[in-house]
Amino acid sequence: MKFQRRHLLLNYIFIGCLIVLVLNDHILKWEYSNWLTGKLSDFAGMLILPIIITYCNPKHLKFNLVLSAVLFMFWKSSLSTNAIALYNTYAFIKTSRVVDYTDYIALIMLPLAYYIITKINTNPHYFQIKIRFNSAYILVLTLFILISETPGRQYYITHTDSNFKCHNCDLKLDMSQAEILEKLKRFNIKADTNYNQINENRYGFSEDSLNYYTIKAFIINQDTLRNADISLRSPVSGKTIISLNGFDYEKPISNQKMKRKLNRHFKKIVKSYFREL
Repeated sequence: MKFQRRHLLLNYIFIGCLIVLVLNDHILKWEYSNWLTGKLSDFAGMLILPIIITYCNPKHLKFNLVLSAVLFMFWKSSLSTNAIALYNTYAFIKTSRVVDYTDYIALIMLPLAYYIITKINTNPHYFQIKIRFNSAYILVLTLFILISETPGRQYYITHTDSNFKCHNCDLKLDMSQAEILEKLKRFNIKADTNYNQINENRYGFSEDSLNYYTIKAFIINQDTLRNADISLRSPVSGKTIISLNGFDYEKPISNQKMKRKLNRHFKKIVKSYFREL
């Protein structure tokens, strides 16, 4: 069988890597937040990227591998921040990434990518999926999965006794601060006057400022967070970023289990909670 470009995409390894990317980014990272799930997508992506570039430029394999390494290192560095911001300003499909230089360990996948590409090139029967399908559709789907990959914001949990601090636990809602506080009037909300600038507004905040509040009892999925410290920030009129900064949780639980709870339940429920109150 003569080698054709479509063999690079229509094979079990490439499709398997796509499935790993989707499962890891949307399920495994939320259910099992650890080092492996944090790096698994990088390993799969570093295997996919040179294959995609070779699909587009099949005659220069070694150059494609070098280009893949350069693009990956640029993407994972702070140098790409302005480029991503510019892209997201105009793009319909938003993207993001977390700067973490330990992700460079995924570069060890390049020799494996080289082996797979050369193996398919010399014998297209290897790993082949025998279906009649336009490989261009696979390419478009792959680019969509890679570009739209928006990993959850990297937050971490610390605690002393029953008091937990949640760092970078943010939610963005299409609501103003006034609308959110109006919905939360049923709670005993207390403004933190050490931070908030009191003005004539009855809630004690200005629309575009950063303001701190405490909710005495916040029930989420049969769990009660007590003394939940939240902050509200409105970078754009009509939109508010809610940060869950800390809370008391009376049951004994480790940082990792609490982070897993936040991944699995809290953030999604909190988001709907504010919208539906």
